[in-house]
Amino acid sequence: MSTLAGIGRSTRRDPREAGLEAVRAACAPLGDRAPHVLLVFAASGYEPAELFEGIRSAAPGCRISGCSGEGIITPGHSDEGERVVGVLAVWSDSMRFDPLLARNYSADPGAAGAELARQARALGREDAFALLLFPDGLKGNCASLLGALLPALPKGVRVAGGASGDALTFVQTWQYFDGEATTDAVAGLLVSGAGELDIEVSHGCMPIGLERRVTSAADGWVREIDGEPAWTVFRQYLDGTPEDLNTEGSIHLSVGEHVPTGPDGGETSFVIRTPMALDKATGALFFPGGGITEGGAMRLTRRDPMRVCTSARECAEQIVARHAGRSPALVLQFDCAGRGKQLFGSRTAESIVTPLQDVLGPRTPWLGFHTYGEIAPIGDRTYYHNFTVALCALYEKPATA
Repeated sequence: MSTLAGIGRSTRRDPREAGLEAVRAACAPLGDRAPHVLLVFAASGYEPAELFEGIRSAAPGCRISGCSGEGIITPGHSDEGERVVGVLAVWSDSMRFDPLLARNYSADPGAAGAELARQARALGREDAFALLLFPDGLKGNCASLLGALLPALPKGVRVAGGASGDALTFVQTWQYFDGEATTDAVAGLLVSGAGELDIEVSHGCMPIGLERRVTSAADGWVREIDGEPAWTVFRQYLDGTPEDLNTEGSIHLSVGEHVPTGPDGGETSFVIRTPMALDKATGALFFPGGGITEGGAMRLTRRDPMRVCTSARECAEQIVARHAGRSPALVLQFDCAGRGKQLFGSRTAESIVTPLQDVLGPRTPWLGFHTYGEIAPIGDRTYYHNFTVALCALYEKPATA
């Protein structure tokens, strides 16, 4: 049994040429084997229909999943330009890859989650072990999506992924399903067979101040914290008297929610969430993706660039330690758009991409994107995160005697 994977990247301005070039490079390590699936992440500057003309011409009939991203991560690169596409081509005689798609995400996120679970079950993959998710990063409530999806999935399926993005214009994102690019949807990739997906999460945020309580929240809006307008509490941790979220320093401030890391609840970690909008009239803060509930406990957190780097490397080392010298078949990196050039400028690749690749193997096929939200488990539950990296290593299961 074996799994072969290759990575292709293109920055050509013409979308057809870019798709063609990236797929050809990704398929080269497969030799004369046709890929079973292509995972595609592309900048939103490309016209999707034209991009897919090039992709399909290079790999006709191949199944496709993926989405648009704020930036594209490939070996040695973190490219947040408007024209870049990354492609992962996979052939395997031990694993299967089935793309899924749920439409009209924003109208009813719970129904979208139920539809994805229905499609997964309908495939009859009793050995399914992972589901990669790529929801629209501008529409829909990811917490509601996960709330309906997770209980309905076959037992043992781990869920991870990233919310699709654009070039920080917050206008439109794309989700990919075979030869189609759509929007307001959730793309998925079900992985089955003799494999396992190992997932680690890190954020590099440090708690500040005392624990607080969310006293009024609904539909992603946090209105009050400890009985005060949310913005009043938030701005206490910023210098001066800031008027909005664009003030200097606000990009480093976020909210951490305690969640258990094991079934006994004895140890906890943080799920990090970042506000993306402010209602100045009421002082309410909007957290996309949902998940922050009234009555919940939280702490303000501040991100530390040095800690972002060290904690990301630590999560890669934890994956390696669990697999006794085995090399992953491929690695996927879902990294927040706020952890790219906004934090590291031109040094993103050398700060949070290359060091992780060095740990997991510089020759390991590696693809990712800068997201508008991350999906990954902590302990026994799967959460929607912000300002986080979800590092996912796909391993073949060793043959049994």
